[in-house]
Amino acid sequence: MKAAVGKVAARLTTQSEQERVGSCLLIAYDLIAQRLSGGEPLREPSFFKRRERKAQQDLRSEAEELLEGTFLAARDAYEERKVELLGRFYANAAFADGIDASHLNHILSLAKLLTYRQLVIIGILGTLDRSTVRSSDFREAGSLPSATIGVLFETYQMVGLDLISSTDSGYILGVADINPGLLKIQGNGAHLFNLLRPDLVPDEDKTFFFEAMK
Repeated sequence: MKAAVGKVAARLTTQSEQERVGSCLLIAYDLIAQRLSGGEPLREPSFFKRRERKAQQDLRSEAEELLEGTFLAARDAYEERKVELLGRFYANAAFADGIDASHLNHILSLAKLLTYRQLVIIGILGTLDRSTVRSSDFREAGSLPSATIGVLFETYQMVGLDLISSTDSGYILGVADINPGLLKIQGNGAHLFNLLRPDLVPDEDKTFFFEAMK
């Protein structure tokens, strides 16, 4: 961890970047320490060991590479509310036996791509009480508020990324086909939910979804 911190620290040029990376480090460290104190073992030891290669320079451990990637994502997170989610990502990755390092790097790239609000949508859909949202699509909805249109387009992008689908296996070919009451996370959407735990954000950060999808 110290080596990864040093590498990223050399690339920090502003106070805000330093604060974001520092916050990410503290969040990840505290969460890992809590789970270890509770008796939970880390994932397989090979994840944390340097990798040997014949006749070539040894590679850093997969854990160190992922930590550097997480710090760089935090450094670039101008939506600063994403920093806590990124800290959770690394902490949970350290215990995620069933997901290999390459897959974790891909999930991290998705977390960087998505907006904070999109990650919150994943958190909402992972625990959604479907009675709190509309049970029909928007094909006959007429003129919609701009805020609703924005949420629909952010949701539809995640449909295209195979992070979200419909529980009835119906096709979502455009934003008007979105039926909030049938939305579910799938595949990497479920991994984003489990690793970043966006369901734990403050309730006030979730109100936009319920206002748009009523």
